[in-house]
Amino acid sequence: MSVPVPSPADPLSAPGLPAGTRERPRGTSLQTVLLRPLILPFVLMLGVGAAVLLGVNHAAQARTLVTDSQTRLILIGAMGADIASMENGERGFVITGNLEFLEPYTEGRLKFAAHTYALRDLSPPAQQERLSQVQALVTRWFTEAAEPEIAARRTSPVQASALVVGGSGRDILNQARLALDAMQLEENTRLSAATTSSQDTLNRVRLVTIAGLGLGVLLLLLTAWQVARSVTGILNHLTDGARQIANGQYHLRLPATSVRELASLGRQVDVMAAAVQQREHALHLMNGRLERSNRELEQFAYVASHDLQEPLRTIGSYTELLARRYGGRLDERADQYIAFTTAATTRMKALIQDLLAYSRVRQSERSTSPVDTAVLVATVVSDLELQVQAAGGQIEKRELPVVNASVELLRHVFQNLIGNALKFCAPDRAPHVIVTAIRQETEWVFNVQDNGIGIEPQYHERIFGVFQRLHGVDEYAGSGIGLAVTRSAVEQLGGRLWVDSVPGQGSTFHFSVPIDPVALSAGSVVPPAIHHGASLEPVAGVKESA
Repeated sequence: MSVPVPSPADPLSAPGLPAGTRERPRGTSLQTVLLRPLILPFVLMLGVGAAVLLGVNHAAQARTLVTDSQTRLILIGAMGADIASMENGERGFVITGNLEFLEPYTEGRLKFAAHTYALRDLSPPAQQERLSQVQALVTRWFTEAAEPEIAARRTSPVQASALVVGGSGRDILNQARLALDAMQLEENTRLSAATTSSQDTLNRVRLVTIAGLGLGVLLLLLTAWQVARSVTGILNHLTDGARQIANGQYHLRLPATSVRELASLGRQVDVMAAAVQQREHALHLMNGRLERSNRELEQFAYVASHDLQEPLRTIGSYTELLARRYGGRLDERADQYIAFTTAATTRMKALIQDLLAYSRVRQSERSTSPVDTAVLVATVVSDLELQVQAAGGQIEKRELPVVNASVELLRHVFQNLIGNALKFCAPDRAPHVIVTAIRQETEWVFNVQDNGIGIEPQYHERIFGVFQRLHGVDEYAGSGIGLAVTRSAVEQLGGRLWVDSVPGQGSTFHFSVPIDPVALSAGSVVPPAIHHGASLEPVAGVKESA
């Protein structure tokens, strides 16, 4: 019995009730769908079992008939032997007068009586009539021949011999033997019929069993194939619909099915799709608002930073004029105020420039090109030459690759990381910075290692926030934006930035740059090669290391 399968032409996007108001699923339960086709094979198996049981019972009855016939044949044969034993014993005694011949005669009489009694209980009515006839003939032989002859032999041997010669005892026993032969013939006929019936029954049972099992197995296979095809067809339709919904077509609805559980599953998927569609729409609206808000904030930061520079330059210029013209002419407190104003203006200028750099990094779209990071690091170190010399530091770069990236963003990254390594140096030792790179499966990982003051573990994430400082302005100069700019630049390159640090021993900043899959698959004109920097011009404070 097949299960209705939705037609491939059924449109998944057919309009219907909203997911929350669709009808309660109706139809046949999955249990019924799976079990109902098994009814016919089950009934067939029951029929085969019943036929086998009847055949076995019939065979058992036939076997009982065979056993009874065999038993009666044995008893009939025993009665014939008993008659022969009695006759021979009686004749031997009459002829010889030896009393030992009376023992088989007497024993034969007892056995004949016992066998007759047993055979009567086992014989059908027709055989009982013949048995009565045999029993009457033997009794007649006892009374008319055997007993008179035995008595005569005891008194007159001549008279006894005359009785044996002229008597009718042999004829009587011959009639008894003929009756026993008739009984034996009938039992043989009955035995043959019972045996034939038993064999025929066994043959029929064998034939019915083989045919029934073969047909049952065929029906089971056919039923299993039909059920599997039907359920698989329904599941394939549901899977196709679910796959389309998972690919973003949330307006689609799964096809209807007559199986209750699968219909309920489809309803839940429809409800889920509707909920996901609503949430995706809300998320899309929220993302749009967030994007607009971010653009507006970045634009505001850019404009504010740019526009604030002009009045700040004016304040700085006039403050310098006051310092040059009136320095030493006013009291000491006035000179201190002017110095405070000048320092605050300088810090404000640096803060605005860093904020402007952060805004530029986040707003601008960078094109990628092959970048020799060994040359780029050398250029950055050259720009930081005065800072390197002032700190008495040393910058060591190992083997660095060529990567496909934005040279401007990479410059921001290396400049901030190397500059911070020089700035946050330990007071008791000169700064030593090592720049290395390690190739992994899908990316290059760059490492900028220093021997500076280190960072406590609880601040490893905080330092990448905007305006996050761990030290006062009087300890280390800076605006607290540099690492935020660095992380933003690395993320725009498609990588990540993190730090490992031990307080008092130094820090290692790691950032990754993805390997360009297009360049690799094409045999790339930008191989991820390692450059040792041998062709670079010497830069003060830079040490090449293989």
